[in-house]
Amino acid sequence: MTDNRETPDPAADDSRPPADEESVPGDEPTADEESTAEQSPDSSPSGPHSKPSRRRFMQATAAASAVVGFTGAASAQDEDDDEDDENGDNEFELGGASDAWVGEAPEDIEGEDNPTLVLEEGESYEVTWENLDGVEHNFVIIDEEGDQIVESELIGEEGETQTVEFEAEEEMSEYYCEPHPQTMRGDISFDEEEEEEEEEDVRYFPEGPTVGVNTVAEGMIAPTDFHDPEGSDYQYVSDQTGEIYLIGDDGIEDEPFLDIGDEMVAVGEEFEGQYADPEGDYDERGLLGLEFHPEYEDNGLFYVSYSAPPDDETPDDWSHVQILSEFEADDDESADPDSERRVLEIQHPQFNHNSGPMAFGPDGYLYVPMGDGGGGDDADYGHVEDWYDENEGGNGQDTEDNPLGGVLRIDVDEQEDQDYGEYGIPDDNPFMEGEDLEGEGLEEYYAWGLRNPFGITFSEDEDRCIVADAGQLLYEAAYQVEAGENYGWNVREGSHCFSTDSPATPPEECPTETPDDVRGGEPLIDPVVEYPQVYEGEGVGIVIIGGHTYEDDAIEELEGQYIFGDWTIDQGRQQPLGRVFAAEPEDLDLEPTDDRDEYGGRPQEELWDMEEVMFEGNEEGELYHFVRQFGRGADGEVYILANQVGVPQGDTGVVLEMVPEGEGEEIEEPDDIEDPDDEEEDPAEDDEDPEDPDEAEDEDPEDEDEHPGDIDEDPEDDEANDENGENDEDDENGTDDDE
Repeated sequence: MTDNRETPDPAADDSRPPADEESVPGDEPTADEESTAEQSPDSSPSGPHSKPSRRRFMQATAAASAVVGFTGAASAQDEDDDEDDENGDNEFELGGASDAWVGEAPEDIEGEDNPTLVLEEGESYEVTWENLDGVEHNFVIIDEEGDQIVESELIGEEGETQTVEFEAEEEMSEYYCEPHPQTMRGDISFDEEEEEEEEEDVRYFPEGPTVGVNTVAEGMIAPTDFHDPEGSDYQYVSDQTGEIYLIGDDGIEDEPFLDIGDEMVAVGEEFEGQYADPEGDYDERGLLGLEFHPEYEDNGLFYVSYSAPPDDETPDDWSHVQILSEFEADDDESADPDSERRVLEIQHPQFNHNSGPMAFGPDGYLYVPMGDGGGGDDADYGHVEDWYDENEGGNGQDTEDNPLGGVLRIDVDEQEDQDYGEYGIPDDNPFMEGEDLEGEGLEEYYAWGLRNPFGITFSEDEDRCIVADAGQLLYEAAYQVEAGENYGWNVREGSHCFSTDSPATPPEECPTETPDDVRGGEPLIDPVVEYPQVYEGEGVGIVIIGGHTYEDDAIEELEGQYIFGDWTIDQGRQQPLGRVFAAEPEDLDLEPTDDRDEYGGRPQEELWDMEEVMFEGNEEGELYHFVRQFGRGADGEVYILANQVGVPQGDTGVVLEMVPEGEGEEIEEPDDIEDPDDEEEDPAEDDEDPEDPDEAEDEDPEDEDEHPGDIDEDPEDDEANDENGENDEDDENGTDDDE
């Protein structure tokens, strides 16, 4: 993270996801729907880091329950109904966790994820379910058009139960949870004889090469950036809590190269503003970026991006100040903390969507990605209105009022007084005098239309600038960024349409360019990489983590590939199940065309070909870490920055070098990894589960964006079609995506 789904925050906010995400309210109940609710949590252990086994179900239905009745579902049922209930024919019991509904009763659905509920029209039914993970869920039934027929209230206490009573109607098609509509979604059938389809291994990304990893540094909390500057005897890694460490031949050095923790917010402990949960520990703030001057060997200058407490300029109820500072090294082994020169100071309304690393381009200028300000939808306080009236917000499309939601390009070698600090502005930035867009935006802007850019790189061979951008609820994307281009947020999420009213069910059509009176009618540029967060009911990832092109020749299959990843595939943001992917860069015409898929998306076959990198060292090919960032070495090799908890705690942070198959170390599965399909788990063992991340958010999760990037990612959201089925036919091309 970091919801956005934000930084990873690496992208979906507190212990809620992170990405990156915001709960999206469902349709209002119809006039004839009646509901009553009584809720009282039981005494089961709860909290953001305890994910109980889903086998521990229905322990205290009578003690902790909510009862919701809908049309045709009277509390007192006739004698026939009573007889049915005694037999259990008209009662279902489910467990609710972010990664799936799990069947508990009757016996034919026991242990099944998202089981099909077989109903008979006109009969009255009860669905009783228990909250298993302490995250907000509810129970919704929709028809084939997506219109809600039944909707219960959200409950968020672990162990809390809810009973939903309803009369079966022929129109009922699916049931789901509004905040987790992609993973907690099952079918409703009126045909008991329906044959069950054989389960197949569902993959969005085809399997790519298998590689090994070797640990070059360990013991950090949550590594956020890595550099291997020319002329230095050391590599450098930054930690979210404010330290920069040296990596030598024997691993990480005990003493930090620099510690700026006293200048920063208290990461994971103290939150300002209205948006964050003051009791939460998910956090996308901190030391988020580290970059060395191209002439570091001669001048000793390097740059850090970090989150500072509010100052006298911070508006009421805003979160923090995002700082870009210059420091000078005394020598290879230490830096002078008193040498700090603040280059950029930007006020931030919410605690998430702070972006991540920055990068010097081949032109010698510093490229600084900026998130949209945080929250969800790009529509909270501190988010201005833009030209697109169908959506609220947002900073991503506005270029005149603030520098949020894009990529800035500045000259750090100049120290001129500017609106946001001391720096120079390149003469050919898009809004500079003499350029085509002169005067139509802040001169610092290089590109815009981004949500929570989390990872920037320049390929060494072609100077291609690639920026990953954590999505909110449905899609993750990466862009080839060029001067003066608009990447669509919050009109689009990736290449797909986005709606602030219904993020989970976006419109089929939306603008592909701005109006003529907005910067001349510029196109909304499509990504080069895009994947869904969920594909055919299986998680693909929740917060994209940008990486680097692999320029080394040690792993032949990866040469020239763009290596990137995802914070975790676990929608509950509990499990360290990060992913690493490889994409084949190619030159594409990325201006929008009339050939669009579902929700206005670009067909996957028109994007870069992608595959998943597998890891030796265990039978599953898993990395068993949250992927937080990537680094590139002096020879073009790629490093993975990772840890095993989703919040800034512990000491599981590592730097892993990718090496050829056969040369890597064993990757051990953490003791508290939970297999969502394991039916024999002892619930008592679940109390110590790993902490969960960020996207991030609104579910911030989403957009609780606890996506790291969002790690961030922020809690956001609502309903989503796992059937991002638009990609069904594209799998063989290796271009299909998820989440």
